[in-house]
Formats: sequence, structure tokens, C-alpha cells
Amino acid sequence: MKKLKYLFLMLVPVFFILLTGCSKLDLSTTKDEYSANGLVAVVKGKATDYDKLTYTVGGVTKKVSVSDDHFAISVPVSNKSQNVRIKATKGDDTKTSIVKVKKSKTLIDYTTFAQQYNFMNLKMGNQTDQLPLIAQNGIFKYTTSNGTKLRINVQNGQMMGLAMNITYKTMKSKKGMKAFGTDLVLISQFIGADGKQVVKDLGKEVKDAQGGTTTMKQITSKGINYNVNLATSDFYMYITK
Repeated sequence: MKKLKYLFLMLVPVFFILLTGCSKLDLSTTKDEYSANGLVAVVKGKATDYDKLTYTVGGVTKKVSVSDDHFAISVPVSNKSQNVRIKATKGDDTKTSIVKVKKSKTLIDYTTFAQQYNFMNLKMGNQTDQLPLIAQNGIFKYTTSNGTKLRINVQNGQMMGLAMNITYKTMKSKKGMKAFGTDLVLISQFIGADGKQVVKDLGKEVKDAQGGTTTMKQITSKGINYNVNLATSDFYMYITK
């Protein structure tokens, strides 16, 4: 009996050593470089057995959200390449991974776009639709008077991309669809695309879309790309270059 007790006491430390060895601090990413996907680049990876997980871009550090040991960090793309530093810590142990987000093409100088947008809305009698003339780095949200939601990515004074969002309920009404079409035409013209042709091509894509479709064929006009994502109750259009 004493021998069994002695053997048990000897095996307990070994068990905990093996258990610790099976779960240790680790950090990895799926790639070393990431490109734009809409308004952002999505950095994906895996982290295990950490106490704290953060990422730093441009001197700003934020916490990373993790689900089942996997994470996805959305980094607004810029006209300059960016380094993303991901850091996992557990006690005195640290794991660091640095990845690159490639630079993207600029759509237009943001202030120029805002001035054109504001002037045209004043001319059309939409006095309440006025964008700020100066925007900080990042993605900001704006809702037009007709209900179209805009998300605009501004970096270093340049407009990198714009997303338009309306509900299917709004799209089904003639008034809502007309308002969205007007916004799309104006925005397209301001950034150098053929707005009327874009609306025409979009109408064809929507008409040809199959049931259960979540994306549509990319529309391109004068170097400007239009990509559509279909959610459960919303329509999203991403405009980039």
C-alpha cells in the first residue's frame, strides 16, 4: 500500500508537467502580408494559452477579440504600407508576430470629395446632407437624409474607400431605390467613374442574381471597383480602387 502511495506521489508531478506541455503560449498568423478586402485588410491568426493579447498599428494599441483560439483583426487600409504588431503574453513569457498590410490606391482627396458632395446636396435642396470637410484617420459613419448609410475610410487626408448600405426593405420601395441610385451616381461621378453606367450594371447584376447569393460580380468603371455583399436584411456596396 505504501509503495502504491509512493508511486502515486511520484506520478502527480509528471502528470502536471505533461499537462503544462500540452498547453503553452503560442501565436501565429495565416500570412505575413495582407491586402485590402473592402475598406479593411483582415489579419487572421491563432493564439493559445495567453493572459493578454493585443495588436498595435500606427502607435495605437488595442485588445484582440478571440473565438475558439482564433482571431481576425480588421485594419483600415491606407495609402502607405502598415506594420501590425501582435503581442501575446503569459506571465513573463511573450510571443510577438509582425505582419504587413499592403498599401492601397487612393480614390480621391477627401476634402475635395466632401466639398463636391456638400455643394451638390445644397444645390439639390438637401441642406442637412453635409459631410465634415476634415476627417481623422480611420473609418467614420454617416447617414444621409434618405437613409443610406455611408462608411468612409480616410487616411492621411485621402479617401481610400467608401461603403454604402441600405436595407432590402428600403430597396423594395421606389422612393428608397431612387434615393440610393441618386447617391450612387453622384458619389461615382465625384470619384471619376461613370455613375449612370454603374447603376445600369448594378441593376443587371441584381436581376441576374440567384437565390442564396451573398456576392455579385465586381463592377468596374474607369478604374473604380464596386463590390456587393448581401447580408440577411441589408445590401452593402464597397467602392475602392
